[in-house]
Amino acid sequence: MTALPQETELKLWLHPDEVDAFIRHPRLSRAKASCQALRTLYFDTPDFMLAKKGVALRVRKVDSEWVQTLKTEGEQSGGLSRRLELEAPVAGPLPDFSLLPGKLVKKLVPDKRRDNLKVMYETRFERTAWQLRMPDGSRVEVALDVGEILSGRRTQGLCEVELELKSGSNESLYGLAGLLAQKVMLIPYPPSKAARGARLASGKEPQPVKSANPLLDKRMPICTGFAHILRADLAQLQANLPGLLMDPDPEYCHQARVAIRRLRSAVRLFRKVCAFPDRPLTQIASLGNELGKLRDADVFVLETLPRLQNRLSPEQFGLLQRRARAFRRRQRDSALSAVLAPATGEALIALGHWLEQFKGDSDEGRLGPFATGRLEVMFDRIALSSGQFASYSVDQRHALRVQIKRLRYACEHFSSLIRMKKTFASGLADLQDKLGSMNDQAAALRQIAAMNHDGKLDQVLSAVEGWVSEENRANLSLLGECLQLFSRNRPVW
Repeated sequence: MTALPQETELKLWLHPDEVDAFIRHPRLSRAKASCQALRTLYFDTPDFMLAKKGVALRVRKVDSEWVQTLKTEGEQSGGLSRRLELEAPVAGPLPDFSLLPGKLVKKLVPDKRRDNLKVMYETRFERTAWQLRMPDGSRVEVALDVGEILSGRRTQGLCEVELELKSGSNESLYGLAGLLAQKVMLIPYPPSKAARGARLASGKEPQPVKSANPLLDKRMPICTGFAHILRADLAQLQANLPGLLMDPDPEYCHQARVAIRRLRSAVRLFRKVCAFPDRPLTQIASLGNELGKLRDADVFVLETLPRLQNRLSPEQFGLLQRRARAFRRRQRDSALSAVLAPATGEALIALGHWLEQFKGDSDEGRLGPFATGRLEVMFDRIALSSGQFASYSVDQRHALRVQIKRLRYACEHFSSLIRMKKTFASGLADLQDKLGSMNDQAAALRQIAAMNHDGKLDQVLSAVEGWVSEENRANLSLLGECLQLFSRNRPVW
């Protein structure tokens, strides 16, 4: 039986301001570039039957000819995708199913639904392409696509790079991506044009991406589970970085930071058993520090500052508000610079490459017993603190908050392996939120001190210190009770 054609490509998001720098990249400037204006029509039913199945049916105009393509969602990991791709020239801007393998097409696009197919969205973009031969003999097409996705009056910008493997090894894709990322920031970004177009056509605006927990098996090797968890956390991080750069919504920063924290928590959880790529994770941790500063500034301006208005005179509040907004802008500029640094893209590509190469070891033990053992140790550490919490310092309370957050992330990562009562999960979340609120107040004091370069906020700082002290007195006894109740609610993993 003849194997069906597969497309293997690494898709990378490029900031629109970086297009010229990408084209001038030394690796590309030595090769001949071809340029085309491409218009592509995507067909689906009004209820998006194909999109729900992960199928894309398109007809693209290439010069004066039309080419139809049928693609499936396939496998995705760290920006790399492998999927079925069936192409055939057609007479005009409509699909012709007689030119595609009959049985397969009937399964993907049932006969009874074909009359409902219509153009639901389209793409129009300029493609600049280079055909490269890699040192190992592999052939790779580099395609830079700049344009837009359209559906009725809705539009969405399009600026991406596709590295398609024409022949040879997947290693060449990552090697080339890493080389390109040394000069221009590139973010592995798996969503296809079809997936983004279907969302646009269905009226769904781009939005921050929350965490998704991987499907694990108790019998899988420990480090195979670790790799699944890293892939999920990396996917969340990569999905939020373009939005962070292009959209002022602070939730993009929040979710990107959550992804980094989950990723770092997973590394800590498995570090005594599983190897991990230290260099890219160090760079990602550095990015997390910058995002943390921006997140603290967002919380202060959007959540803490309004609560202080009645505590301060109009003049004091006005001065604090102006300085806080300016401080937040500086933190955002610093965070965006960190995201745009080529080292960030290099780290994401390197981690994706490591995950692509990863091979589990069947002798390292099974994930199920490892997960329950680690959860028990983490829970016991928190339970031991319940009797001492009243005497904890600010730093000790912060350390406890970190332990609780790590336990929560571990429970989420292992959620497909364990049975967790809703009361336990809600108690864990409640503790984290209460301690997080106290941490936000401590962060507010640090930020006001940083803004007080001329002493004009001395009285403001004193007033806020009094407010924080009052809040802490009200919360500490309640937190102690919640912690003791939580510690007595020992779960059965």
